[in-house]
Amino acid sequence: KLRTEKMQEGLKKAINIPLSVMRISDTCWESMIEMAKHGNIASKSDLEVGAKSLETGIWGAFKNVEINLPTITDEKYKKEILDEANSILENAATNFQKVCNELAKR
Repeated sequence: KLRTEKMQEGLKKAINIPLSVMRISDTCWESMIEMAKHGNIASKSDLEVGAKSLETGIWGAFKNVEINLPTITDEKYKKEILDEANSILENAATNFQKVCNELAKR
């Protein structure tokens, strides 16, 4: 029983690290959208690449969360984590498109 508890704790830590990356990365979108609206248009492709890289990084962190979830036995925890991770992942796709849309207007 103690071994199982410790394994579950370790798995939750393994999930928390990439989930933290997702959370922190998700805070960058507002600045990127503002840059798309007002930044140097000569840097358009740099911002597009940066936005795609941010979206890809969030997707990669999501995959790291996802791979560890099946071995978690706490179903409530799994649902909460998966819901949050999916929300951030969807937000990344939406905000990447917002960056591209703002740049296209210029």
